[in-house]
Amino acid sequence: MNAEIKSLNRFEEAGFDAGQSKAMVVGIDSLLVKSFALFNHRIDAVESAMRFQMIGLIGIIVAILIGFAGLFYAILTRA
Repeated sequence: MNAEIKSLNRFEEAGFDAGQSKAMVVGIDSLLVKSFALFNHRIDAVESAMRFQMIGLIGIIVAILIGFAGLFYAILTRA
C-alpha cells in the first residue's frame, strides 16, 4: 500500500493528471522499475563479457611473450 502511495505521489509531482486511475499509475511505475532492472542486468552481462574477453586477451599476450622468450633462449643457447 505504501509503495502504491509513493508511486502516486511521484507521478503527481511529475505532472500526471490526478484523474488517471490508480492501477494505471502503479502499472506504469512497475513497468519502469522492471525496465530499469532489465537494462541494468544487460549492462552487467556486457561488462562481464568484456572482462572475460580482457582475461583471454591477457592470456594470449602472456603466451606470445613466453613463446618469444623460449625462441630467444633457443637462439642464444645455440650461438
